[in-house]
Formats: sequence, structure tokens, C-alpha cells
Amino acid sequence: MKKIMALTLALALLLCWGAEAAESTGGAAGSSVSGEENEKQDKRYVKLFTDNYFNYYMDKKSAKWILCPNRSDEYIIDVWIKLERIEDTNAKSLAERMNDSQYVYQEKYYLEHYYVRPSTEQIQFLCELEVSGRPDNDISQRKYDIRNWEYLVPDSVEDSIYQAVVKKMGKKHSANGSGFDLGNMMEDVFRISV
Repeated sequence: MKKIMALTLALALLLCWGAEAAESTGGAAGSSVSGEENEKQDKRYVKLFTDNYFNYYMDKKSAKWILCPNRSDEYIIDVWIKLERIEDTNAKSLAERMNDSQYVYQEKYYLEHYYVRPSTEQIQFLCELEVSGRPDNDISQRKYDIRNWEYLVPDSVEDSIYQAVVKKMGKKHSANGSGFDLGNMMEDVFRISV
């Protein structure tokens, strides 16, 4: 009986890993067709939208569903958003096309950390970093506080971020047991990401 259970668990893990690999391969192929982002961004960042000033990208490596602090019955999305100024992106692209080897543009962008709460359509801003090159890990961000949840204002930047992130992340089943997902169960119980 133990062998059957172990074999079933191993098979389920293999299937989850295969589905995850197929999903990540499909997402990378779709974004490389656009030709707008370079290969490095295709691996880590997925473009959410563009407004008059910035291109907005979701860091798909760190975006995850987490239990809402101080609650055991609700999941929220923990996400980092990368903002690149359109004019900086255009200048970098022009330099690459002109094969400008005399000047290397230092990549400057912003990183914003959010909690997204789909059950109540709210968002919570945690911090913002202005980054030139590589970000430092010495950030100070405000702690989670239930009073910091903000309702969405239609057509605001936060509304656009919320809508795009929820669309990319899909739906997470509640912690009360409705809907069974082996990958999520492995991550929640054994802290193994599949």
C-alpha cells in the first residue's frame, strides 16, 4: 500500500512538473513572438500594459499566491511590478539598432511591491525602488496593515495593475478546501514548489 501511495505521489509530482514546464514554455514562446522585449526580460518579466509614460512588467519569478496575513481563509497575490520609462526604452532600443558601442546606457527603472486582494478587489502598496543597474536588498517597506487596503479607482494605474495581475495569475482556490490542486497542496503543506 505504501509503495502504491509513493508511486501515485511521484506520478502526480511528475505530471504537475510537466504541466508547469509546458505552461512556462508556452508563455515564453508567446512573448518572444512580439519581438519588443529582449531575451532576458522574456525569461523573468511579462509585459502587462503601457500607458503614456511607462511600460509595466510583472516579475513572474517572484509573483505568488500567499495566505493573507492574520487570516487562514483567504489568499492574496504578492507581486513586484517593474516600470520602465518609455523614453528610456526607446533610447536604449535606438542605441542597440545603431550599434552604438561608444556609450552604454545604464538601465534605470522602478520596482513597486504590491499585495493584490481579488476577493474584495483591493490593492495594497508596500514600497517603491528607483533602480540604476541592479537593485539593492536594503529596502524599507511598510509592514502589512489591514487599514492600508485601497479600493480601486476606475482607470487608475492601480486599477490597471490589479486587472492585469489578476488576469495573469489566474484563480486561486480558497483555503477552506473548495477545489483541490496538488501543486498548491505541495507548496502549502510541504513548501515544495512544483
